[in-house]
Amino acid sequence: MKIVIIGASHGGIAAADSLLKLDSTDEVYLIDGKKREEAGYISSGLTMYLNRTISELNEVTTDLHPLLEKGLILLTEHEVCAIAPEQHQITLVAANGVSKQLAYDKLIIATGSSSEKNTLLEGENVLVYKGLDESRQALSYLENAKDITIFGAGYIGTELANSLADKGCTIHLIDHMPNILSRYFDGEMIREVEDQLASKGIVFHPNELLIDHKKEGDRLTEIRILSQSIKTDLVIFPSQAHPNTSILREKVELYEDETVVVDEYLQTSDPDIYAIGDIVPITYPSNDLHLFMPLITRAVHMARAVALTISGQPTVFDRSKRLTATRIAGYFLGTAGLTEDEAPFLGKQVRSYTGIFQLYPAYRSLDTTVKAKLIYCPETMEILGGQLISTEFLLSDLDLLASFIERKMTISQLAVDSFGFMPAYTPKFHYFNELAFQIIHDR
Repeated sequence: MKIVIIGASHGGIAAADSLLKLDSTDEVYLIDGKKREEAGYISSGLTMYLNRTISELNEVTTDLHPLLEKGLILLTEHEVCAIAPEQHQITLVAANGVSKQLAYDKLIIATGSSSEKNTLLEGENVLVYKGLDESRQALSYLENAKDITIFGAGYIGTELANSLADKGCTIHLIDHMPNILSRYFDGEMIREVEDQLASKGIVFHPNELLIDHKKEGDRLTEIRILSQSIKTDLVIFPSQAHPNTSILREKVELYEDETVVVDEYLQTSDPDIYAIGDIVPITYPSNDLHLFMPLITRAVHMARAVALTISGQPTVFDRSKRLTATRIAGYFLGTAGLTEDEAPFLGKQVRSYTGIFQLYPAYRSLDTTVKAKLIYCPETMEILGGQLISTEFLLSDLDLLASFIERKMTISQLAVDSFGFMPAYTPKFHYFNELAFQIIHDR
């Protein structure tokens, strides 16, 4: 079988790897317009560099050599300019301008998303970054900047603000929402983290919009938001992403935000074309509502599901599942499922409960806590979402929380669910048990 993958993104690379492992007789092509060295770049690489987690930005790209040894046919610096589904054929153009056609049996679209500047701001010190080259450019400007303005308090923007504050920069973090990380956490959960960022000198401007700016030559020197003017050396848009689906227009069905409509097997409206990664939104089939939310973990797991399906093992992917985590200002922040703030917009009636719990038995004399929140349906008591904030690293607990949601567990079931117990390390009841029991008690 001849399988063509468009996009050396996280999803595209994972799809190629999985397909080659499942059936070495498949002819697998991976095509991308960028250079080979940029493949699979992690967009938070700049923050990891500033935090000294890595010493070079290219450490968080993906080495494609092992896939080439398995038989991958790699075409980088080739842009796909057209898809002809009726002919099962694509047209691609090489860097030297030479075009050619390539036939396929199955086509996987993994074109990801791209960052874009605010159209109101242009200047040599106005930057976006998501790819490797963009991150390198941003790094060169950051070396001399002291007053930095970041638009977008999502994960990448907030992580970058935190890292730059550690280096003595004055940071203005601007967002149109009322709290940082608003797509992932409810406001009351995140206040402590916002206070910690403020103590580091990060000025957060919530509920704001850009309305004007001043320039000297080709450089921005001041931006104007609703409440005030801010002098700046550098303006960064780290998270203004949009799905790369222009080649799919009028070829397969798209939503109004240009993300791709897929079924539970990630097939598009054309059964021989699959879509994975950022271009596939988080979807709630019960009401057909969807959210554009680029997440690496969704992309690679979609890739594996599609590879299994194409290889003859049809595999359903849960398009509603969302699981995100980060570490900012000494806090582990994790969230799964719905937030309470967004639930009404998704047609969900919810209630919630938040508690603070000790992670260790009292006799350990370790004052380490977790702030945990559960969001649930008041009629069925089914768990729909949850959030964890702690100075302890709780990624395994977050995975558990996601599994509760996926299994449609109820609050009463969680109250009595068994967890591992070791007297020297854990309380008799896990804090998830205690949180669920407290919900029942208060009802």
